[in-house]
Amino acid sequence: MNLYKRFTDHLYHNNQSNTHLQAAIALYGLENFEYFVISFVTDKGLLIKEEQKYMDMVPSNLRYNFCPTAGSCLGVVRSAETKAAISAARLGATHSVETKAALRESIKGNTNRALCVYVYDENNVLVGSFPSHTAAGAFLDVHPTNVSRLINTGRRNRKGFLIYSAPLT
Repeated sequence: MNLYKRFTDHLYHNNQSNTHLQAAIALYGLENFEYFVISFVTDKGLLIKEEQKYMDMVPSNLRYNFCPTAGSCLGVVRSAETKAAISAARLGATHSVETKAALRESIKGNTNRALCVYVYDENNVLVGSFPSHTAAGAFLDVHPTNVSRLINTGRRNRKGFLIYSAPLT
């Protein structure tokens, strides 16, 4: 359905379901309302296309820090100052020698095994425990982020392994 037609239907037609909306607009004025279209996309393959359709509806004079292409950063213009700040933040993101030493000591002295990752097979038999997500990821041949995600969701990975941050009881 045409979005403009749908919007005008809400405003001007004598539709019994819109009486509260029409009364509120009459009381507060149309300029104090915004009209949003919420679209649910169940097919992820169509998500970018649907997003692009709605992005194209935004007039260029109303776009601020707006990437014109869905799913891409192409077209985003950053000032020299912004680029320098991003670069400095990336380059300067290091810990001091003291902080690195303290982190190493806290990991080494960790007796409660809070950082330990436990990996179980499809029969819930422990196949290994690891001191970090990185070590568990290397064993499972997955990225450490995937280890974190599996711990948080409680689901098995594609190979059937179950990953926990505490031993099964």
